[in-house]
Amino acid sequence: MTQTTPSGAAVTLPEELSADRSELSPPGERYFRHPGDVVRLVLWGATSVVLVVFIGVATGTSEGITTDLGRAARQLPTTARELLLALLQVVAVAVPVVVVAVLVAMGRWRRLGFVVGAAAAGAGVFWALDAAFDLSASVRGAVTNGTWVASPRFPSLAYVAGVAAVTAVGKPWLSRPWRRAADRGALVLLLVMAIGGSAGVPELLLALAAGATVGSALLVLFGAPNRRPAPAEVRAALRAAGAEVDGLTLMRTEGGRSQLYRTTGSQGPTFVKVYAQDSRDADLLFRGYRTVALRDAGEEWSTWSLSHDVEHQALLLLLAARVGVACPAVSALTELPDGSMLLALEHVDGKSLDGLDGDDVDDELLDAVWRQVAALHGGRLAHGALHPRNILVTDLGPVLVDFGTAQESASERAQAMDRAELLASLAPIAGSAATIAAARRVIGTADLASALGYLQPLGLSKTTRKGISKAGLKELRDEAAAAAGVDPPPLERLVRVKPKTLLTIAAIAGAFYVMLPQLANVDDSFEAMGSANWWWLLAAALLSGFTYLSSAVGLVGGVADPLPLGPTLLTQLASSFVNRVTPANVGGMALNVRFMQKAGVEPASAVTGMGLNVLVGGIAHIVLLVVFFAWAGQSSAGTFKIPVDSKMLVIIAVVLALAGGVVATRWGRRLVRKHVIEFLKRSWANLRVLARSPSKLVQLIAGAFGVTLAYICALAASVAAFDGDVTFAEVGAVYLGASMIAAAAPTPGGLGALEAGLVAGFTGVGLDTGVAVAAVLCYRLVTYWLPILPGWTCFHLLERRNLI
Repeated sequence: MTQTTPSGAAVTLPEELSADRSELSPPGERYFRHPGDVVRLVLWGATSVVLVVFIGVATGTSEGITTDLGRAARQLPTTARELLLALLQVVAVAVPVVVVAVLVAMGRWRRLGFVVGAAAAGAGVFWALDAAFDLSASVRGAVTNGTWVASPRFPSLAYVAGVAAVTAVGKPWLSRPWRRAADRGALVLLLVMAIGGSAGVPELLLALAAGATVGSALLVLFGAPNRRPAPAEVRAALRAAGAEVDGLTLMRTEGGRSQLYRTTGSQGPTFVKVYAQDSRDADLLFRGYRTVALRDAGEEWSTWSLSHDVEHQALLLLLAARVGVACPAVSALTELPDGSMLLALEHVDGKSLDGLDGDDVDDELLDAVWRQVAALHGGRLAHGALHPRNILVTDLGPVLVDFGTAQESASERAQAMDRAELLASLAPIAGSAATIAAARRVIGTADLASALGYLQPLGLSKTTRKGISKAGLKELRDEAAAAAGVDPPPLERLVRVKPKTLLTIAAIAGAFYVMLPQLANVDDSFEAMGSANWWWLLAAALLSGFTYLSSAVGLVGGVADPLPLGPTLLTQLASSFVNRVTPANVGGMALNVRFMQKAGVEPASAVTGMGLNVLVGGIAHIVLLVVFFAWAGQSSAGTFKIPVDSKMLVIIAVVLALAGGVVATRWGRRLVRKHVIEFLKRSWANLRVLARSPSKLVQLIAGAFGVTLAYICALAASVAAFDGDVTFAEVGAVYLGASMIAAAAPTPGGLGALEAGLVAGFTGVGLDTGVAVAAVLCYRLVTYWLPILPGWTCFHLLERRNLI
């Protein structure tokens, strides 16, 4: 007998179950909040914000796109455009009527209220945006004559937003073919409205994004229908895969990453895991959070395909069994009609280790568990969730289960986190002394010591953290260190970015990027951005990229050992990300030193080489400062003034007096002797080594000058984008002066101080204040903010390749 399940899939039921309607309903609550709807809410909301900013700031570009669209649409005959618009109007009236009629006829009152509420909310949100940004203007050359159906102003942008909202809330009730049809219908609506000239492309896209955001928000707020596969679908898929199924028992519906079933049949019981799309979305949210919050969570990212993720888990089980790990055998792997994945495993008749009494966990069992871990890591695998809940104790010994977060070709870091997880989770059950002793007997002191730095809350799963306190972790770490014969090492740095740091950066950025135009009494700065020459801004972005190449060349030239240019360049990009959360470029310098050490450079040489780069960079900055100040003073028509000789002498005298006062004190002499003189000695010694290779010296000096000159050229391009009337010499002088002030600011990248210094410098040489603010903000966008995402990507890539 063939039945259609609520998810839209047709399944063939056994005759003995054809009357059992319970197997046709998905397991669990009828409505709940899907993690995928949260993902879509974030993505569509971010898209809406970007489009609002684009329409509001890049007015000239937005209007240019709309004008080009109008010219292209006018190539079609007017009659054809009117016919297309008329047909669209017929469909736009008919479809809502049909949908409402069908829902009323079926008695789906909740669904009808949901659809009507979504349409009203989507249209209302867009009306608010229209009132704020005046988005309803039609394209030049649009169809102006009313069609035989309605006015050319129908459908409106508010209608598009309502359709997008209804489509978003209606998809959970639709099968995959109907969902694709709804998406295609929305795209046709946008295309015909664009051809008819109802609105420009940015406005149409904003209406679509705003409506989809509203629809996703409603699903998150009120919940969506259960989209999990029904037991009947699971039974049919198992039989299609060749498994004999007599009985099917639901063991777990909610919680975890999958729904669990137990089957009985002629081939014995099997354990079935069903992964629906919502479980994968939850996994993506969790891994996304850990990737952003932690430097290396020891996990691999999911792929874009649910089938690939489940197939990867099956592969890890096969690889683990091949290297001698006791784990369930794979019985079947298949895809359900709705796209869910089914993984059938050998049923393990055992009890989870966390369910045993402490007296039942003896030394023999602990040794057996650690032997399984040793076999797993010996095969270059890592489990990723190695706590007692995923260890089943059978008559034949422990069995490892749940390889959903496992990794092949696992790094030492991932394996060390496995050991730390197991230590921290076994200690409350068997006692820390017995757990550590078993680990020492089986895996040895070296592997035991490698786990010590990860015995901290951030390095452990939520399940393990609940069972042990911070004080307990410290005691466990001290005991394990004593057993391994080493001093307790410092904790590994797992936090990527602290929330306090993010809040500080956000506050500073808000203060200077929102308040700066107001403090400067500039009302037209953002209007000036709309008329910017974007080719010049593109040039500024390319020149910003050249700074990283110059920095890489300088770093290669700063040490006698050879460094590969490609990974060195990636490290400079990664440093741009690290420097956004650390003041005075401290994080970037530490990252470079770490990279050089991993590349084979001696630690002392790496530190000295980094210091040499800083020293030569400072010298290059001072040389260019003198050159550009002199150049600007000669070429400027009276707007740029170098201090007269008497003032310069006073400044020099004050600086020397301050330096003399510091050196006169015992603390000052010790400070100079310990830091300044020792640093100069090391730098001089390193320079003598580099002097044997002229190419190294050229690379070091060229890199230092190249970084500063590239930033000056990028700033000049940003000023040229707004037709700023200043010379290149004045741009260089302003940049070099402002950057010296920003170097003393305790903010990442001189945030706030550099912007204020640049604006003050430009207005001082006669540049219009509005243009100065616009140019500085765009310059900082291409040199400070845009490199963050590429820098983060490079940072993650270097970690994956074990280069830092």
